[in-house]
Amino acid sequence: MTTRPDSYTQRLRNWCTQNSIEQPQWQDYSDPRGIRTAWSSSVIVSGREYRATLWRDYRYLDQSREEAAEVAYRAITGGSSSSQYSYPGYSKG
Repeated sequence: MTTRPDSYTQRLRNWCTQNSIEQPQWQDYSDPRGIRTAWSSSVIVSGREYRATLWRDYRYLDQSREEAAEVAYRAITGGSSSSQYSYPGYSKG
């Protein structure tokens, strides 16, 4: 997974490093829906799982991982929980 310096993925990794916490671990989930499969992600930080809220087509899985990182980072640092990510193909699962 390639990350931009300002991405939530990178912010989360930096926060873990600064706080001497094991690096985040991502988990991807699939949900068969007829002829298509929806995908979502979660990230585990300090034994706690933070999930992306949207389900997406597989080609947008990186967005799902970034959304999970945003959810985790905002929860850990006390930021707002509204996500900037959306994809019209799938909604909350």
